Amino acid sequence: MKKLLWIGSLLLLLVWMPGCIAAAAGYVGYKMATAKTESAEMTQRSTDLRTYANYRVEMERVNLDREKAGLKPNQIMAQEEWISAQTAGRPAIAPAVEAGAKK
Repeated sequence: MKKLLWIGSLLLLLVWMPGCIAAAAGYVGYKMATAKTESAEMTQRSTDLRTYANYRVEMERVNLDREKAGLKPNQIMAQEEWISAQTAGRPAIAPAVEAGAKK
């Protein structure tokens, strides 16, 4: 009886085990893909922040030049607007100072 119980348990384990291994492999693969995606998103956000900071500094410089030339300063986009513009492929930096235009 013990031998039959042991063989039955072994057979049940062998039938159940491949499903668990497949599930575990799927879970590990999912977690690795999620970690890579999260890492890529964090890197992109970091790049966006650093690049937006550069955009803002450049726009402030352009606006200072425009004010010195007697021109109205250009609007500086909020970060969300800037990221949307970058995603849409629109240029973020305003054109150079227009000659002869006044406030």
